[in-house]
Amino acid sequence: MKAELQFFMLPSDAKDFINFAKDHIETITADNHFAIGDCLLEFQPSELIENTLTVGTLSINSGGLDDGCRDHLSANKTYRILRNWIKDHYDNRLSSWIETQESNIGRTRNQWLAPDAKRWKQQNNDAVMRFSLQSPVFFSIAPEFSNMGSIEPKGEKFKARS
Repeated sequence: MKAELQFFMLPSDAKDFINFAKDHIETITADNHFAIGDCLLEFQPSELIENTLTVGTLSINSGGLDDGCRDHLSANKTYRILRNWIKDHYDNRLSSWIETQESNIGRTRNQWLAPDAKRWKQQNNDAVMRFSLQSPVFFSIAPEFSNMGSIEPKGEKFKARS
């Protein structure tokens, strides 16, 4: 089974994350994988190409019969520590849409936005966040619920409880 966390981060955010991770891992490989015993956490930072920032990932093969990783308990613990650090320091108030369906925008809580990446997006009108360079899936910072105008929830499940 593989566990994965997705995020948007600028190089400065990646540097901060790696500095935190260094206290919890044994080594960093040349391709940015984090070694814990005989296990690897795969770290793929976001890519910034011109004005487009793509999704990055932190993932682990969290163990299975064919995994062959003896230190999987320690690796899973480290993955949770790093995942929780991202969730504590990043924002997941994002919206997403498909390129040809901009009117079908929806909230997503599966991707996390790093502090410097958030400032970059807020300060640059040309800034684009997307799943990958070829992907039709785009992301933006979602508005606060208080700024969403006169939208009223409808349906039985949204009625006030007595």
